[in-house]
Amino acid sequence: MWLPQINERKMGAQELVQSIEKSILDQTLAVGERLPPQRILAYKLGVNPTTVSRAYRRAAEKGLVGGQIGRGTYVLAQSNVALFTRCLSQQQHGVIDLSINKLECDPSLLAINQAINHANLFLAEGIYYEYMGKSLIERYQLAISQWLEHSRHISFSPEHILALPSCQYAIHFIFSHQLKRGDVVIVEQYTAPGIITAAKQHGLRLFSCKCDEQGLLPQALDSILKQTNSRTLITVPSNQSPMGTTQSQQRRKQLANIIIQHNLLVIEEDIYGMFANPAPLSKYAPEHCLLLSGFSKCLSGGHKASFIASKHPLMAKLAERVIETIWLVSASAASHIITAIENQYLDKAIAHVASSNADKNAILGKILGVTLNLNSPHHWIASSAEFIQQAASAGVILAHSDHFGVDNKSKQVHYRIGVNGISIEKVKQAAIILAGIKV
Repeated sequence: MWLPQINERKMGAQELVQSIEKSILDQTLAVGERLPPQRILAYKLGVNPTTVSRAYRRAAEKGLVGGQIGRGTYVLAQSNVALFTRCLSQQQHGVIDLSINKLECDPSLLAINQAINHANLFLAEGIYYEYMGKSLIERYQLAISQWLEHSRHISFSPEHILALPSCQYAIHFIFSHQLKRGDVVIVEQYTAPGIITAAKQHGLRLFSCKCDEQGLLPQALDSILKQTNSRTLITVPSNQSPMGTTQSQQRRKQLANIIIQHNLLVIEEDIYGMFANPAPLSKYAPEHCLLLSGFSKCLSGGHKASFIASKHPLMAKLAERVIETIWLVSASAASHIITAIENQYLDKAIAHVASSNADKNAILGKILGVTLNLNSPHHWIASSAEFIQQAASAGVILAHSDHFGVDNKSKQVHYRIGVNGISIEKVKQAAIILAGIKV
């Protein structure tokens, strides 16, 4: 049983949270491992049970641990500390991490990026090593505009494009300049941990909207907007993380009607949109949506160059914050994206990753005996906390649904499998291990 290192003075709730975080970082506490029951730990440490209860609650708010009454408290795979620890120890023998959608630069993708470097005319110019200048900004905006037109089937003029370093940064950026503490934001029933964390950091209140196999339910969205008077929605319509659902064109049109009716500001994260067929939700409500996307899931995670595309009036206000946007995008990253688009290398990268994911999903589904969407980079499978813990003990790390739930009222446990950042051989090996676990 794990116990924190006890200092000479009495341990309080904050010290206990720090000890949990440190133990995850140095891997004394492994992903999926149960923490001691609160009363037992309180007895061992000689503290009041409410101190431990408060510490566990704070650790859960930081995304370090999860759990519900009767199931215990355990270390989450998706906590920032756990993710960072595993990124530092990627070569850990025998561990297969299916919890992270981090792009794997396999030989084919490496060759595509090398070809981009060879074709990148900016490499021979001083501008490659400078801040983004006016000419490069305009070239970047034009390239993104053209790519959205032919690949995502949505039209934006170059002036409707704003460069930012990442989608996660864009969410924080929009929160800080458009919302104030206490504002209500509507999200999907399950949503990305980064969105939940950003909302907490900015003091925003999240309300979840019911979903089905296509994501947001129009009637449920209309109802919750009337209940909360919220004017902000964050949605991931394509290959939604963590569930892998994708809204149909008809569903997007239905949602667009509600968005326009309620005059909503919609933050649409489209980071996996290139792996889905429907045009972004923004196409049907272009003056209400901020479309966030980039290429870290299909081309290169190392080139920090993403964008917001929108006809919303807010864009003029955001574009004024040059030091917080354009100056944070390196000219080298922008030129890489420009060259990839202009020479059709981006399309080749997307096709390669999509084909690779389809092959992995076919193997995964066959071994596990489940039907999977071959186009999705991740999957949401019903299970139990015990299964996830046993998988971690067997060397397969899965993402627990507790870390994606906004209200955590659901009694059903799910785990997420991500195939985007792992080789086909490891996917097959992990599937065999998972298929052999009995709970």
